[in-house]
Amino acid sequence: MSRPRRRVLAAATTVLVIGVVGALVGPAAAAETAPGLSLSEGDVVRGDVVVYASGSPSLQVDGQELATAAAPSLPATLRFEADGIQSGSQKLLNSVWVNGRMVGLINKDYSGYATAEVPIPAGYLEAGSNTVVVRAGSSLSPTDLTRNHDDFTIRNVRLTTLDGSEAREPGVSPSTVISLGDGYPGGNATEDQVTAPFAIDLDQNAATGVSAQLATGFLPDGTHTLVAANGDRRKEVRFATDNTGPQISSISPADGSTVSSGRVEVTVAAHDAVSNVASTTAVLDGTKIPVPDSFPTENIPAGKHVLAVTVTDAAGNTTTSTSTFMTPQPVIRPGAYDRGQVWDGPMAGPDAPTIMVAGDIACAATSRTTPTACRQAEVADLVRSHNPAAVLTLADNQYDVGTLPAFLASYDKSWGSLKDITYPVVGNHEYGQAYHPGARADGYFDYFNGVGKDDGRAGDREKGYYSYDIGRWHVVALNTECGVVSCAPGSGQYTWLEQDLKSHQNKCTMAVWHKPVYTGTFRGGMYGNPDGRPLYELADRYGVDLVLNGHDHTYQRFAPQDVDGNPTPDGPREFIVGTGGVGFHGVPDAVPNLEAAQADTFGALALTLKPTGYDWSFVPVPGSGTGFTDVGSGTCR
Repeated sequence: MSRPRRRVLAAATTVLVIGVVGALVGPAAAAETAPGLSLSEGDVVRGDVVVYASGSPSLQVDGQELATAAAPSLPATLRFEADGIQSGSQKLLNSVWVNGRMVGLINKDYSGYATAEVPIPAGYLEAGSNTVVVRAGSSLSPTDLTRNHDDFTIRNVRLTTLDGSEAREPGVSPSTVISLGDGYPGGNATEDQVTAPFAIDLDQNAATGVSAQLATGFLPDGTHTLVAANGDRRKEVRFATDNTGPQISSISPADGSTVSSGRVEVTVAAHDAVSNVASTTAVLDGTKIPVPDSFPTENIPAGKHVLAVTVTDAAGNTTTSTSTFMTPQPVIRPGAYDRGQVWDGPMAGPDAPTIMVAGDIACAATSRTTPTACRQAEVADLVRSHNPAAVLTLADNQYDVGTLPAFLASYDKSWGSLKDITYPVVGNHEYGQAYHPGARADGYFDYFNGVGKDDGRAGDREKGYYSYDIGRWHVVALNTECGVVSCAPGSGQYTWLEQDLKSHQNKCTMAVWHKPVYTGTFRGGMYGNPDGRPLYELADRYGVDLVLNGHDHTYQRFAPQDVDGNPTPDGPREFIVGTGGVGFHGVPDAVPNLEAAQADTFGALALTLKPTGYDWSFVPVPGSGTGFTDVGSGTCR
């Protein structure tokens, strides 16, 4: 099918328009029916509202005439069906533009050709020709062309105007599927790749009408009647005014309480006298969380916590209340989350166990393989060819969001045969980029542990950290999504890690987690994670020899260094191995202590774990990038 022509839009200032526009009246011919109204039956409004009507009717509220003025540009709604939009889960800034101005962002995900609705406020459309553009954005801005863009398809793009009519570009069939984006992982897009313009004509009746100011503060809260009359054509709707915030009757945890149940259960009870409660949000210790929410007390640090709850009604009125509560010091049973000896073969000489390590692995099943993207199958073949004793994956195993169907459709088809010897860690894409206590990575845990199982190969479903021995080495696998499972002193993970390292006096120790504390990518640390510093400090204090990370889609090897980045022969040596197949970030800068780095060659790190040291070798996928290699040896502390 043909694709509509594209137009390049000049950069424009973002305009934020806040207003109340109800659902629109069904399709009808404007010249034959009653005027269209921007308020619909059952709408709830507050404050000062502008009411719009098509044509030139008189407007009355409860029998009182409203002063009207000509409205040269009426509001409307843009509708289209979409598949693959990831505005919500991946925070990609997709947008809609009208006549060179951005109307607003598409603020949620759409899949399976669900119908997207984008309100277009008054002032954007005009009688005659209009250019409507759907634009694929990146995580940086709606107009950025350098970063990876969302890749999605749309069809049946149309404007529903206030008079109930629909308008679309002539000659573009509603069934025509239009692709936008730069092709994952993409970047350096052109305007033509990321914009889909449509030329839509509106007649005078659809584009223009009248407006009136409605000061609802002078009306009692409750139901009112709006009438638009134009000769013998009349439209009447009943709407409600609500200028009073909801009432919050209870919050859990209650103010002044101490949580002793082992779980924090965040709940709110509220009601509104006129309109329904539309949403409830909360901020816990400065982090936004959903309501309701539930998580183990040890996933946040012990001590005092502040929970601020905001309830919003259907009219937009808000009420906020705050609760302060305490959580106790975590109690971790001895040996908790310790998997024991997972490999007990020869411990010395050439037969010492070799493990293979990589992270940032599998593209979505629908993504195409290119020389610089989606090479997970070749990396898996490389790993298998080394017949490793174990495979350590460094998270972001499955892009973009690690649901179980996504794992089964892509990761499992390439790395699945290695599952029985794989010891994974969890990362931001497993959690769907959610960063709050109680966030779930169920697809990841369902895949590695078994569907619905609370514990297993990937650790406890609500914690995601565990330890094990391989040969003479002790390995701790940590969760550095520190907004979900705290990394701070006083948290369960911090307490467990200190206890685990104290109780395992192995000569050689390794710590594995997703987000590095140190990285050279993008001016010395854009992909770094300062929240992980407490875990790194413990690793240094208790003699951990190797720290293995992913997240940054590069390979980097650092000299031994302490938590402040100071070189020290007794500090842990950090490797970043984000070369498992998905793609690359920028070339790392020459930051302090960085000894080797590359960002063009897929592959895995081979580690031979000797009783008192280790050999390392970065093994490239044949024919990938420059074929970079890195080989060396180290001694345990």
